[in-house]
Order: sequence, then C-alpha cells, then structure tokens
Amino acid sequence: MHQDLDTKLCTAYPKLFVNRNAPMQETCMCWGFSHGDGWYNIISQLCANIQGHIDWTERKREAIVKYNAIAEQCKAGNFELFEEDMQSMTNLEYKEKRKQEIINNDLRVVVDACPQVTVDQVKEKFGTLRFYYSGGDDYVSGLVSMAESMSAVTCEECGNPGKQVGGGWITTLCKEHAEARGIYANDEKDIE
Repeated sequence: MHQDLDTKLCTAYPKLFVNRNAPMQETCMCWGFSHGDGWYNIISQLCANIQGHIDWTERKREAIVKYNAIAEQCKAGNFELFEEDMQSMTNLEYKEKRKQEIINNDLRVVVDACPQVTVDQVKEKFGTLRFYYSGGDDYVSGLVSMAESMSAVTCEECGNPGKQVGGGWITTLCKEHAEARGIYANDEKDIE
C-alpha cells in the first residue's frame, strides 16, 4: 500500500497501530501494509469498527460502574453521589422517581472491558487480506473475519469488485487489473 494511505491509517488509529514503527524483533508491522491500495477502505472501516467497539465497551463499563456506586450508596441511605449526578435535573418528580428505581432495582452486571487491539501484521496471503492482531474479543474477531472475506471479492489494486485469479500466485483482481497483469480467466464469467 502506498505510504500516504499507510500514514493515514496510522494517524487515524494510533492505538491500533502503536507498533507500526517498532523493530522487527517485536512486530511484523515494521514492514507496513503488504497489499495493494484497493483494500484501503476495507481496512479503514475495519479499524473504525474495532476502535469504536473498544471505546463504546469502555464507556458502557464506566457508566455501569458509576451507576452501581450510586445505587449502593442509595440503598444504604446515602444520596450524596445521586444528588451530585442529578444536580442539573430540575424536574423534582422525575428525580424522586429515578431515586426510587435505583433503590428498588438490582445492581447492573459490569461488562468486561475489551482489551485494546494492537495490530501485528496486515498483508495479502492466498489472494485475501490477513489482519493479525493482539487483544480484542469475539466481536472484534467477527469484524476481522468479515473484512478478510470482503477482500476475497474486492480488487486489491483499485477496490472495485473482483475475483480470485491466478494459478500459482492467487490474487484478487477486477477484470481490468487481471488483464493488465496478463491473467486471463478460463471462463468470461470468472472476472467481471
């Protein structure tokens, strides 16, 4: 991938690409993104979804921890945190109703934090994207699987719809880029 797109990704997602310039003894990201420009949008959207999920999970977790602290105090008859949290609320009826809900309801289950993802390597292998990383959760794993599968139908060079082509070295290309490389499909329906 061209350097300008590499820089754009690393600047937009510094937490994910924290190891981008680390030595090769620590990460394969020292070699950058080893694929064509056509997969940039797939990778950019994948990174946005991963970091968005991690940040949202942490905000949700913090909100639940805060709610539980308020609830524990209210259940014990101390309304200091509740009053602090509701200080801008002018509707006293709503405020009282909310206080009673907190006292009567159970504490909320604290969700697990999603460990920050750090990318170890991004490359092309057997005609599809490979996105190797550390951290994350099952949701992140699903996002990565989806992005990798999208690369199998996206031209690695331009991002247009493509198909996997080639005999020995498999790559995913649109008809135009396959022909430019001298790769011709056996059947005209193979590449559109």
